[in-house]
Amino acid sequence: MKTLRLMFIYMIILAVMTAGCNKEGKPTTVSGSETMMPLMTKLVETYSKKTGKDLMVSGSGSLKGLLLLLVGKSDIAISSVKIPAAMLWEAQKKGMTIKEIQMGYDIIIPIVHRSNRIDNLFLGQLADMYRGLIKDWKDAGGTPGKITVVDRNPDSGTKLVMDETFFELEKVVEGHVKKNCDNAIVAYVAQHPGAVGYISQSYLNSSVKAININGANAMMENVETKAYPLFRELYFYVNEKTYTGTIKSFIDFVLSKNGQDILKQHGFIPVARIQRS
Repeated sequence: MKTLRLMFIYMIILAVMTAGCNKEGKPTTVSGSETMMPLMTKLVETYSKKTGKDLMVSGSGSLKGLLLLLVGKSDIAISSVKIPAAMLWEAQKKGMTIKEIQMGYDIIIPIVHRSNRIDNLFLGQLADMYRGLIKDWKDAGGTPGKITVVDRNPDSGTKLVMDETFFELEKVVEGHVKKNCDNAIVAYVAQHPGAVGYISQSYLNSSVKAININGANAMMENVETKAYPLFRELYFYVNEKTYTGTIKSFIDFVLSKNGQDILKQHGFIPVARIQRS
């Protein structure tokens, strides 16, 4: 229900943008996931040099990128979460057929301050921190001190997949800190000893400490065997009717060996590496 309410709010905000949309002569537009922005920027740059075709890329969050696709303001939506059913329903009402193309995988890493002595959390413990049921680090086996939960903005695909898939969460604890992107979460956690957050593995650096989940770290072998649970698919979404020309050519490039090598260099996992059961 939370996702459905968000869809309706955004539809109202963006509805005024649908009139008079003439894209003739304009570059192909790619919008969506903030997490994938550095990757997409590199992919677009490489593709443009290779083909001479212009693309414009912008980070607006996975959900807003999908909404921009629905109202004809973006040609390709990039999303770190599967398109919500409410959006597919809205597309159907508009006479659109949405095509989903998986481009890779991402690993999500819980992070804490480097001084935090905790090395492992069970997924239920992490979820209870975000629910407000565990409020002090001593209740998770750490040094006594208040837990500060760091969360993402409502447009974030990372937030949606964590809340609905892994946390089964309706509402984050009151008083949480909200950040717009992975880099901002890393910067906050690095400076606040009581903080806990979650980020894409591609943004992890030595300023913070990664936490194991359920006794497993985020090594590729643990992800492949599902011992480490926090990973998600990365998607392209397009309008089936316009899936041709530069739009299709760019997506084909991303799925090629060259494109998948770039994806791997940016800390993501090629689409062929993991098979969901």
